[in-house]
Amino acid sequence: MDRMKDRLDALWVEYREVTPDPETGPNFMPQLWQKIEARRVETTSVFRRLAQICVMATIALALVMSAVLIPHNNFDEVFYSGTYVDILAAEHSNDYVEALPAGDFR
Repeated sequence: MDRMKDRLDALWVEYREVTPDPETGPNFMPQLWQKIEARRVETTSVFRRLAQICVMATIALALVMSAVLIPHNNFDEVFYSGTYVDILAAEHSNDYVEALPAGDFR
């Protein structure tokens, strides 16, 4: 147990040598917060810029897909002036005649 305690004490001594105590004074906390905010702004600006690029790319892709891939319907060319039943009857008017055997007309 003493050997582990000695190793831990040696580790603490080495840690104190590597990381010196910060200079204390009246401006310690404001300077510390300035350093923290400077790092925070750098990282958030990178992610913010990446997000903006992704959003703009998505919008551009959606516009291209809507212009190229989705066919445009020209409703001015076709105008129906009947009911749904009238349109279906016009579309399938010859089906009954074709289904009858030859020579049998009703």
